[in-house]
Amino acid sequence: MAVILKNNEKSRSSNQIPVSIVGRDFLPRGQGIVTRRPLVLQLIHTPGNSNGGGEEEWGQFLHLDKRFVDFAEIRREIEQETFRVAGQNKGVSKLPIHLRIHSPNVLDLTLVDLPGLTKVRVCVTVRLLDASS
Repeated sequence: MAVILKNNEKSRSSNQIPVSIVGRDFLPRGQGIVTRRPLVLQLIHTPGNSNGGGEEEWGQFLHLDKRFVDFAEIRREIEQETFRVAGQNKGVSKLPIHLRIHSPNVLDLTLVDLPGLTKVRVCVTVRLLDASS
């Protein structure tokens, strides 16, 4: 199985790679650093359902025994699980979220989406001492 490691740099388009590969919008969006925990995304190709019954695409987290067929619910679960471990502020955790997406529209692939990098400007005030004092 192929593996792609993705490191986010703060930008508006950082979610485009996983969303383009999956073909569904399922990742949280927002200002600043949004990906605050690694996401291990395992894509599993499943044959399409020819009889029209059942779900063709679904997601499943390793920490839950539930199938998610609504990709907006997947987004909410990623947000809730991030808040549970990394907190409501902008904390970052190295504990990954594991998500498997089963679909006839993906290739077998593992994608690791790492937390974003932010550049912080540091202002230093230099105080010059007068030699006469």
